[in-house]
Formats: sequence, C-alpha cells, structure tokens
Amino acid sequence: MKRVLKTSILFGLLAMLMTSCSCYKKMRKDVDELKTTCAPSVLSLQGKQVNAEYTITFPANYFNNKAVVRMTPVLVFADGELAGAPMYLQGESVKDNYGVVPKAGKAVSQKLFFPYSEKMKQSTLELRLEVQCGKRPAGRSLLVPLTTLPLASGVSTIQEMTDLSGDPAMCADNFKRNTTISKDARILFLINKSDVRAAQLSSTEVKALEDFVRENSTDPKKTVGTIYAKSYASPDGPADFNNKLAQDRSRNTQTALTQKYRNNPLPGTSNFDTEALGEDWEGFRELVQTSDIPDKDLILQVLNMYNDPQKRDAEIKNLSAAFTVLKDKVLPELRRSKLSVNVDVAGLTDAELRAAVAGNISQLDVEELLFAGTLFNDASTQAKVYKTAADKYNDYRAWNNYGAVMLKDGRYAEAAAAFQKAATLNNSSNEVINNLGLSAIATGNYADAKKYLSSISTNESKYNLGLLNLVEGNYAEASRTLTGYNLAVSEILNGNLAKAKSLLASETNVDADYLKAVIAAREGDAAGVISNLTATFGKEPLYKQFAAQDVEFAKYKTNPSFAALVK
Repeated sequence: MKRVLKTSILFGLLAMLMTSCSCYKKMRKDVDELKTTCAPSVLSLQGKQVNAEYTITFPANYFNNKAVVRMTPVLVFADGELAGAPMYLQGESVKDNYGVVPKAGKAVSQKLFFPYSEKMKQSTLELRLEVQCGKRPAGRSLLVPLTTLPLASGVSTIQEMTDLSGDPAMCADNFKRNTTISKDARILFLINKSDVRAAQLSSTEVKALEDFVRENSTDPKKTVGTIYAKSYASPDGPADFNNKLAQDRSRNTQTALTQKYRNNPLPGTSNFDTEALGEDWEGFRELVQTSDIPDKDLILQVLNMYNDPQKRDAEIKNLSAAFTVLKDKVLPELRRSKLSVNVDVAGLTDAELRAAVAGNISQLDVEELLFAGTLFNDASTQAKVYKTAADKYNDYRAWNNYGAVMLKDGRYAEAAAAFQKAATLNNSSNEVINNLGLSAIATGNYADAKKYLSSISTNESKYNLGLLNLVEGNYAEASRTLTGYNLAVSEILNGNLAKAKSLLASETNVDADYLKAVIAAREGDAAGVISNLTATFGKEPLYKQFAAQDVEFAKYKTNPSFAALVK
C-alpha cells in the first residue's frame, strides 16, 4: 500500500514538473497555431465502417526538439467513445523511433477506420494530443494532456438508404392459355385384307375414343376436333401392293365409321379425315426398339443401312429366327388404321384467375398459380398466391417467387427462409442462386453474397454485384452496373450530385424525396430542403425524427422553417 502511494505521488510530481517546464508551457501556449483538416469534413458510413483521414500541421518553431507527442483520434458519442490507433511524433533531439517533426514544422496525416454502430450518427471526431518533455524514466510514460482539437462532426448514413431488395429473379411459369389433349384408337386388319371387321369397330379402344369425344363435347371451354384416320400396311411384301392395300384400308375405314355413326353421331364430329400412308417403316422401327426380339440390334442396323424398302424386306427375312417373331408380334400391329382426335382446351382467363385467387384459390394448379401471381401488383396478394403454390405443390419456383416478394417488402428473414427451401429443391437454378446472393446482402453476409452472385452471369446477378459494391463502400465500381434509385444513392456517395438529382427526378417514393432533400442541403438550397422534406414527411411522418438528427441537415437546425418542420 505504501509503495502504491509513493508511486502515485512520484507520478504526480513528475506531471507537475512537466507542466511547469518551458517545453510544455510554450507548446501549450501556442496550440492555436496548430491547423487541422479532415477528409471528409462530414464523416460518412462506407461499407461497415467510418473512414476518414485527418491532417495536422505543426508550424515552424512549434514542436520542441525534446518533446514526444501522442495523438489519439477519438469518436465521441452520447453514451461512450471509441479511440482509434494513436500516432507518436518526436522532436529532432529525441532518441526514439517515431516520426520526426523538425524545427521547420511539418504536416502529418493519418487514415482512420472505425467500425460503425448506430450510436455514431450523433458524434464528434476529435484529436487528443498529449506531450512528454525530456527523458522519461525507464518503462514509464510521462505523457500529459496538451489539447483536444475538433476534426469532424456526425456520421452521414446515406449508404443505409440503399434499396437492399436489389433485383430479385422470378422463376417463369409454364402456364398455357390453350392446351390440347388427345386420344388414339386402332382398327386392325388381317394380313393382306382391307375389310373393316365388326369386332374392330366395337373394340375397347374405339369405345374409349367415343367416350372421350362425348365427355369433352359438353364443356364450353373445350373444342373437339375432327377424327383423323391414318391407314398403313405392314412393311413386308411388295411395296406397290402395300401402298394400294393402305389406300383400300383408308377408304373402307371412312365408309365404316360413317355408317357406324350415321344414326348416332359423335358430338362435334360431322366427318372423318382419312389418309393412306403406305408401308409403316417408322412404326416398325419403334416396335422393334421397344421389343425383346432376338437380334433386334441387327434388324435396326439393317434399317439404318438400307433405304430401299425391297432391300430392307429381303435382308430382314434373311434373319429367319427374328423374322418368325416379327410375323407374330410386330407386323400384325402395323396393319391398321390409326384413329386420333384432338380437343382444344381453353385455359382460365385473367379475370377468372383473379376471381379464383379471391375465392377458391385451391382449385388452381401450380402453373395457374405461378401465372396468377404476375396478375397482381400488391405484395400481400402476390405473397398469398406464391405461398399457396409453395405449400400445396412444394415447387421450387413458388418458394423462390414467394421469397422475392418478401425481399421486396423488406421481410428479409422470411425471404431468406424461402430461398433456402427453394435451394433444397433446385440448387442449380440461376434465379435461386441470384436470390440467395441478394438475401445474403440484405442480412449483411457479404462473403456469401459474392460467392453466389459471382457463380452466375445473368442481368440480375450483374446488377446485384453492383449492389454488393455499394453496401461494401466501393461506390465508383457500384455505379458501373447499378441503375435507377440505387445508382442515385451511389452517385451521391461518389459526389456526383447533378447525376443523382437527374436519376431521382422521376422517383416518387419516400426515400427518393428524402435523398432529394439531402442533395438540396449539400447544394445549399434551403428551399429545396424544405420542399422535399415536406413531401417526405407527408408520406412517412417517422422521417421527422431521422431528419432532426441527420448530420446532413446540421447547418439548417437554426433555420426556423426547418425547425418547425421537424418538431
């Protein structure tokens, strides 16, 4: 205890000696001769920190040749302060390793970096100087306060007015306004015969086609087309004979169908369109490919090697074992008339889709829901539509589009969760990757944002890389790819006020009005400050408190119009 007391007394005496010596007295007396500048003069948030560079000029004959000075930059705010890295300087006679300030004087600069927090908006940057004159005891500092010099006031947070929703990518729907459904049936013929057997006209296939036509004829949104009949012959035997056989089958098919439906016509079908197509080599190829016929690869090879039907027929017949199977299983299927009918289905109109969203949204399929989301402009309805599609169908596109709506609405946590669900379903989608990058920007995870956005090359990802540059404080680079409102933010931070003003001219949202007021303040346009803040507060009164504390309007605090406006 006695030792501590003695040490305290010793330091107190040393401090008194220091403050009484001529070295300290002269430097203290002439502190008004010190000149400081700071760039920027109004501190600004850049990325996640506040950056500045100050310069202090020591005039000639000011710095004592035996003095050591410690300069500590300190950012002072309401409930605390944050000190930057100190800088030490020494006179010409000091035997130390600090920067030397000669008798002739010197200007010294230091770059500063402070991690940003909200409480720094109302702050003062000051430079605290301490001096030590003469030789210090080993291991002990005799620094005593010399003066405190103001450097800058407040922190401008224009960067925080960035629209973090950026350019989200929406997944496209596959909604078709009109679609077509089809039904086929076969009428089979015996070898070398063209007569239509009664059993074929009443087969299960033909009956199913009839039912298809009748069922779809009662729906006003469906239009039943003509029944087409394409008649073929199997590709064995002489080609001329087979071509004539196909023609006979076509003619007889039309006659048989006309007679069948004369007394009980099919709805919407007044005639039948028939066509004779001769030998069915394509049908033959398809059946062989899907079969388990021995040597089917050899048969397919023959089809590829020869174009002449007679040569093909001869070569295939040489494959005796295979040809036996062909005669029993493949060729009979090709002696046919193929019946087919198309039904054109008209999809829901835009009005019907809107009505379904307002009423029974569950009746819509996933493609209808994804398309319906494009018919609305309000975030709440879009969110309802996409969330319904996501929950019901678990489609990555629905999750992605729902997340994009959440992102635009400033609901960043919900957006991030939706994008993660989309990624679990499809992690290679450019839209999902882009939006994961955007979500990372919005939540401050810049490393992940760069990883995602740099892995693709889309219009959206290029824009969003510009957004990443903006929030990281790379304003010149950001201006290369940004457009619209965010480009205006970037240009203000670049000091290009005229360009920013031009970009904001057509913008009418509350943030744009506030930025117009900031530009007016920087240009010394008091009337512009008042008019644009009036527009801002008319849309969002909460901005009054923000403007009252904003360093951008510091010089207008004594303006009666400004004071009345923000109270």
